[in-house]
Amino acid sequence: MDPLLEALRLIASGDMYVWNVILRSLQISGSALLLAMIIGLPIGIAVGLTRFRLRLPLVAVINAGLAFPPVVVGLGVFLVLSRAGPLGDLQLLYTPAA
Repeated sequence: MDPLLEALRLIASGDMYVWNVILRSLQISGSALLLAMIIGLPIGIAVGLTRFRLRLPLVAVINAGLAFPPVVVGLGVFLVLSRAGPLGDLQLLYTPAA
């Protein structure tokens, strides 16, 4: 069966497990968006509207950060949260709190 049709069938079936997965995904995406806005908007406004000595190097660092593939960022988060990582004692890996 076509995967798209199968996905639509699962959504339309009203299965609570599927809806819990969908809602959890939206919750995580929304919280990541909110956190990025809280951090990024003030920095972007400050860098865009003010002139200071280290502005150009800061813009270069910000632009370099945009070039990181999401897989590299995800791997970094995984390594930080894994048992051997600096936050491993918190046991946050594979939990909703992470």
